Amino acid sequence: MNQEIKRLADAKLQWENDIKMYNDFLKSKSKTFEGKYGAIEYINMAENRINDINKKLKEIKKES
Repeated sequence: MNQEIKRLADAKLQWENDIKMYNDFLKSKSKTFEGKYGAIEYINMAENRINDINKKLKEIKKES
């Protein structure tokens, strides 16, 4: 169980780092339409993954 919590926490941290990186990209001046659209889509996907991880962590904590 602890390994799963650690794995989920590590994944969540990676998604959060990715969101920060793509937000920094969106703040830069040099970006194409495709790059901007791709970054926005990736951020949305990452936020959904973080929500899924949070739900899974709550389930695990409830079970223990």
